[in-house]
Amino acid sequence: MRLSFLFLLLTVLSWANDYESWLKKEQQQFASYKETHDEAFSLAIKKEWEAFEAKYILNPYETPKPVELPRLEEESKLDIHLLENSPLVNVKISPPNIEKTSPKTPLPLVKKENLSLKTLNMDFYSHKISVSYNPHIGFLLTSVSKEAIANFWERFSKVDHQHLITQIESLVEHSGLNDWATYLLVHKMGMHIYGLDNMANLFTWYVLTHMNYDVKIGYSKQTIYLLAHMQHELFQVSFLNLQGNKYYVLHPKGAIRTLEPIYTYNAQHKKAQMALSFEFKKPLLFNTHYANKALHFKYDNQVHTIESQYSTDLVEFYKTFPQSDYSIYFNANNSSFLHQSLLLSLKPLLENQSEVEAVNMLLRFVQTAFAYQTDKEQFNYEKVFFPEETLFYPYSDCEDRTILFAFLVKHLLNLNVIALRYQDHMAAAVEFSTQPKLDGFVHKNRSYTFADPTYVNANIGMRMPKYQHQRFEIIE
Repeated sequence: MRLSFLFLLLTVLSWANDYESWLKKEQQQFASYKETHDEAFSLAIKKEWEAFEAKYILNPYETPKPVELPRLEEESKLDIHLLENSPLVNVKISPPNIEKTSPKTPLPLVKKENLSLKTLNMDFYSHKISVSYNPHIGFLLTSVSKEAIANFWERFSKVDHQHLITQIESLVEHSGLNDWATYLLVHKMGMHIYGLDNMANLFTWYVLTHMNYDVKIGYSKQTIYLLAHMQHELFQVSFLNLQGNKYYVLHPKGAIRTLEPIYTYNAQHKKAQMALSFEFKKPLLFNTHYANKALHFKYDNQVHTIESQYSTDLVEFYKTFPQSDYSIYFNANNSSFLHQSLLLSLKPLLENQSEVEAVNMLLRFVQTAFAYQTDKEQFNYEKVFFPEETLFYPYSDCEDRTILFAFLVKHLLNLNVIALRYQDHMAAAVEFSTQPKLDGFVHKNRSYTFADPTYVNANIGMRMPKYQHQRFEIIE
């Protein structure tokens, strides 16, 4: 028995020693790998930089959206045969798996074992953030030039900083941050550490590169810019064409437009392989603060009041969001408060209705519960709304209503909705489980019926006269 125990003990000790040796070897190899690539990159960016012309695209529409739109003065009843041939709806609301978060509970962080580390505490959309970092990264540039930027990279890479990046990655994972939220988090940390936008951009450049994002740094006169390779287009945001790819200028305010030439490099860090995407793969956990809003609409000569609740934390986050491809807005699923309020308020009106009647009721709700005004009138620039924003702002226009209408139909009726973009307008089309005899079209072997959330009092299957013969682009 003693011999067996001794053998087992020796085996465990041997395994532990082997593991320690393996771990040390792996860490050394990683450090060597990192040092090699950081040094190679540092040498590469010390070479010739080039000036690139900055461009931007203002508006995805060919012509400005109309200030006034036609409307039907009175609503009309749906044909009784349409309703009889349409199946009854089965309203099931499956809210995203999100819990309300408390601003008093810090997100998890790597423990600070070294007392020489500094602690950074900050608020991030009602989350209390606390991370530790090596104070030796807190040096400042004395000038803006390619040599100064290359020296920043070289000096930062020689400071122990991996524990900070590990904490940031943990925060990103815990909160389900998309790439835009990740950028905002890192840049805000940089502002807390350095207090200067130029230094925050350099810090963000280094951190995002080591999180495998394809980002570069550039400068013009005394301003340093962070440049990001995107998987999709951004509007109202300056970009450079580098080796066949667009690199957009990122800024915490979202849209930044400069026509000055920007100096940057063509070198590529071995880790910087991943283009950014602002799509939401997970629901954002920005749900601490909320607001209530009562919405009123009339359908079939009855006035209905719909109670809703939305996250003001999300609204504040969306204020910074650069205008992106429309598919990002249509496929976002951050609206936990809307699931728990707006959808639940609408559900009783839809139960025991036919699909056509239920879709028509949602269409009327979006048409009449919100006041119309173009983005040009309201903001003096184009701004696309997520569903919460349509509730928050006093006015909305065609794409905002189309996005909200698609959100409601998808999550209340589980029907497919696509968007139709004309040269100065946006509407929708719905795929019913049994296709009604209404105006529509076939796309990818599926039948869709026209629906215009901005054409007040128009029923499903109706289009504004102006757009009946115009071509449109389909957004899925």
